[in-house]
Amino acid sequence: MGESIVLEWTPLNAYRRRLVFEPRDLGGWTRTEEERRDEGWRVVDREVVTHVELESSGFDGDSGVTTYRGP
Repeated sequence: MGESIVLEWTPLNAYRRRLVFEPRDLGGWTRTEEERRDEGWRVVDREVVTHVELESSGFDGDSGVTTYRGP
């Protein structure tokens, strides 16, 4: 089974949020949207999706984007 994909961001005047895509044993992915509250993540929405594709135009040193490729 593959690895999870996580995208985090902080909206203007709102709590930090993230999308987590986790591969499923039966195929597809579980997409979970979470919001950071009281030092923990709270699930806002969850659904099963059939396909996930991630595209990036590359790193822009002044964009404020931080990337990390986990172990």
